Amino acid sequence: MEIAKKLIIIDKDCGNRSDTLVVLHVAPITDFEVSGLTFAIPPSVETLHYLGIQTALLTSSSIGRYEKAEIYPVIYIKDLPPYPALESLPEPFNCPDLIVFHSTYIVSHIPIIYEAITRKIPYVIKPHGGMTAGAQQLKRLKKLIGNLCFFNWMVRNSAAIQCLTEQEALDVKIIWKHPVFIAGNGVSLPPIHTLVTPGQNQDLRFVFLGRLAIQHKGLDLLIKACNIIQDNLRQSHVQISLYGPDERGSKERLQESIDSYKIQDLIQINDPVWGEKSKQLVFQNADIFLHTSRFEGHPMAVLEALSYGIPCLLTPGTRMAENVDSAGAGWAVDSTPESIAQGIDKILDRRHEIPLRGQAARNFIEEKYTWIQVGRQSQIEYENIINKSRVVNHA
Repeated sequence: MEIAKKLIIIDKDCGNRSDTLVVLHVAPITDFEVSGLTFAIPPSVETLHYLGIQTALLTSSSIGRYEKAEIYPVIYIKDLPPYPALESLPEPFNCPDLIVFHSTYIVSHIPIIYEAITRKIPYVIKPHGGMTAGAQQLKRLKKLIGNLCFFNWMVRNSAAIQCLTEQEALDVKIIWKHPVFIAGNGVSLPPIHTLVTPGQNQDLRFVFLGRLAIQHKGLDLLIKACNIIQDNLRQSHVQISLYGPDERGSKERLQESIDSYKIQDLIQINDPVWGEKSKQLVFQNADIFLHTSRFEGHPMAVLEALSYGIPCLLTPGTRMAENVDSAGAGWAVDSTPESIAQGIDKILDRRHEIPLRGQAARNFIEEKYTWIQVGRQSQIEYENIINKSRVVNHA
């Protein structure tokens, strides 16, 4: 009862705030973990800040803080009481106009969601690919239990689900039967002087950059594909470099697979890439970027490769394959070793197209996927949700 009284008082105080919109982002990220969330969420929050929205980031990772300095407030959930956490945030973030919950199945988000519902604060779920059919099959039993216990309730009470691509939105809408909107990830364009034209040398370097999650990233499909066409890869002077952190022994299992096919001269597994300068060097030395994932939201590594003018070979699970292929910025293949092998063979047979597709890749990002472009789309959708909520709450 005491909590309910406090919430009523807070709601009245919220109504006296200025017209500047306040959006709180809640995300399970740290700055020392290689993850698409870590690279996507902070700049998306920063873009909204530059667009005139008051933003803050409440981090909820169970393994540590997000320590990187940002131009907006960053608060760690363990510095707050379990409930009511929102009330304990500094003003004006104790009364946000909207909350954006990033990722899915985060237990520490549940009390905040309950508080938001109680106080009639609208919220959006941004699952980053975690609500698609493919993602639901990963750890299927745990997710089924999570859905029954709290996630179905969380979805029902949300204002909408924010999807990153058209393909993700279609998938999510069919499964969850809930309102969706599209506002994806973006990138900061590398300066022109840092770009190198791909496909100019006799040797061709294919690159993958991301977590060495074998099933998720389809790395088993890629290695099988390379085995199928290993003779052509050697004749065409191809080197394939995989960069990423080990995931539960995945590096060793990948190496065993590479050794068993006797293609260790073609594929090298490297340590993860840390820092923008190191990542820049990788892209500057790449001719083709590979991403053969079974499912994704909107992979940051693909966007970054395209921004450097590197054409990409993509499977449908990346949610970008069709659009990249249509833009002439890469090649779409099916999620089978045979199709991936055929796609690589096609690149080798038409290697003169690589520079042209590299320029198309850069143009594709400039036209659609800079942070300011996707930030403005998010701003429009958030304002629509906030305005609808205010009409309902004041009816």
